[in-house]
Amino acid sequence: MREGEFELIQHCFAGKAQVRHPSVLLGIGDDASIHALPAGQEWVVSTDTSVQGVHWPEDMPLQTAGKRAVASALSDLAAMGAEAVCAWLNVICSGRQQVHAMAEGVTHALETFGVMLAGGDTVHGPVNSISVTVAGYLPAGTAMRRDQVRAGQCLWLCGRVGFAALGLQQWLQGERNSAGVDAFVNIQPLLYAGKRLREAGVRSCIDISDGLLQDAGHLARASRVALELHLDALPAWNLLRQQAGERAAELALGGGEDYALLFAAPKDLPALEGIAVPIGRSLSRGEEGTVQVYCDGRIIESVDAGYDHFAE
Repeated sequence: MREGEFELIQHCFAGKAQVRHPSVLLGIGDDASIHALPAGQEWVVSTDTSVQGVHWPEDMPLQTAGKRAVASALSDLAAMGAEAVCAWLNVICSGRQQVHAMAEGVTHALETFGVMLAGGDTVHGPVNSISVTVAGYLPAGTAMRRDQVRAGQCLWLCGRVGFAALGLQQWLQGERNSAGVDAFVNIQPLLYAGKRLREAGVRSCIDISDGLLQDAGHLARASRVALELHLDALPAWNLLRQQAGERAAELALGGGEDYALLFAAPKDLPALEGIAVPIGRSLSRGEEGTVQVYCDGRIIESVDAGYDHFAE
């Protein structure tokens, strides 16, 4: 019997990920999902789209692409400090085989990160792509936001930057087994770290998806402050320079796909020890919305700010 749309959805998605959450009263299989928000909590919802040839290489297995799409979407919840609960998936694939492959990767990611599939849609189309909406919750009024950086705070980084961009370059050159490729392929949303930061009192954070410089700029503009970054303070900076040579600064500042967490907090906050390192500061002077970058005591100029989908 030919596998039609609804049979395909039932076989590939319904009941596959064995994660359940009490806040989801009705999940996949109906016209919409129904949710019960715990008392004193706020919903945090984010959506993200990934397209073959744009967000992942044409020759990347769709199982891997599906895992990456879910993981990258969950990183937005980590940046807010939310507890991840559920996801909705809109899948566009060029054939049944592609749907099965994408679903395999998606299911693996949902189970890995303990997220329940609450619904979605599956459509036939000329380009393989997936849109992932994720939701979680946190205590009311505690979300980490982009507009809460205060002058005089330290800038911290949880995770590493530059290695995923290096891994993409290596993938495109045919490499499959390097540490850089692993960083690019196996995205790890820092959900536990984000929750820990929020519980420690951190109130401003962003995940690094479009490049450290560009995302730091988002913080600076939203909070109306000037920021200062020091490349030589980055975690594993010397290792990145060894592996990438002269392109290290470009990869670290503009590469993207890192999903590290950049946040502002006092320098002496004890809860940060062991999970983040200081890499800069928020200034009481300087032009609002600007980011100045230093390395080895010198100002870095003319570095690509990061990825822009609509850049000419």
